[in-house]
Amino acid sequence: MKRFLSWLGLLLKNYFVKSSDEDPSSFVCNLHSGVIKCNWKIRKGTKMLIDSNFNSALFLRVRDVSGDGTNASLTIETTTARSNAEISLPVDNGRVLLELGYRTEGGDFITLEYILYDLGVKKVEAPKYVDWFQRESSGIHQEMYELGRRSFAIGGSEDHMINF
Repeated sequence: MKRFLSWLGLLLKNYFVKSSDEDPSSFVCNLHSGVIKCNWKIRKGTKMLIDSNFNSALFLRVRDVSGDGTNASLTIETTTARSNAEISLPVDNGRVLLELGYRTEGGDFITLEYILYDLGVKKVEAPKYVDWFQRESSGIHQEMYELGRRSFAIGGSEDHMINF
């Protein structure tokens, strides 16, 4: 019996390996000015898995992976019935990772295919005011007091100033 099961396992393994070679997946994208046009084909087994377990929801995700601390991303939901999409880029320079995949019930993103684009050196603008606290208004205490009381008389010195 043990020998039969190992023979059956080997036979099934060879069957699945052959079927995956005959049924390849592909993910091709063309970059145009500010837009990426994507075409894909997923394996029949993967399509059946997504259709049955994840309501046919397929996602395209674009993320900025420049490594400079920015976090720009865009996710578009599509179905397994479609095989193409057009996405506007969230950034115009830096490194961009484009992923095709699906989400599990827990919200994890499972990547099926991906492409990394290098759009050139990321231009980082210096902040206008390096130290936010240097430009403090001369009446900051009065401004904070007025914000705190929201134009209501709360029994402070403003009541005594009016009576005189």
